[in-house]
Amino acid sequence: MADDTRTRLVQTARALIHGSSYAEVGVGDLCREAGVHRGSLYHFFPSKEAVGLAVIDANWEVLKAVLDEAFGSEAPPLERIDAFLDGFTGMLTAARERMGTVPGCAIGNLALELSGQPGEAQRRIADILTAWERYFRDAVAEAALRGHVPAGVDADVAAVRALAYLQGITLMAKAYDRPALVAEAKTAVRALIGAPAH
Repeated sequence: MADDTRTRLVQTARALIHGSSYAEVGVGDLCREAGVHRGSLYHFFPSKEAVGLAVIDANWEVLKAVLDEAFGSEAPPLERIDAFLDGFTGMLTAARERMGTVPGCAIGNLALELSGQPGEAQRRIADILTAWERYFRDAVAEAALRGHVPAGVDADVAAVRALAYLQGITLMAKAYDRPALVAEAKTAVRALIGAPAH
């Protein structure tokens, strides 16, 4: 029962924050929406910041599942990148169907909002972005070994470019309420990593 309450609090906080912002979601809002008393929240989380950290971790678990599914396949590396972009687009589309609008990237939104504040949240977000880059970097490095991208491509630089572009186009998808912008990004991502268009 206690685990169910904690899970409900985290999932409710994820939805509320993704639908608006960390700053806009108060403890009272969270408790009301989750159907719990403040005492129950503080039993699991000593502060709103602790709830925020749990939300960051939960968002990473969801994203990591999509990354692992796409990049863990035996498909050629460029197809793995495409598969991830398809999965990421699917996440945005599903969120739009639930929320009525594209809420953007849950990690990217929190990065914009919390990264300027030194502390644990900033560190965790930076760690997530570094791990996310690693998926792209490993795929680009393998593509270079296979001759699918030019041998001189710097996989680290290519990974940063790809993730930066993905975050930017996701922001545009949010602004225009068009998740398809991310799906249409495959050609641009391939160009950024030095791969031929498909």
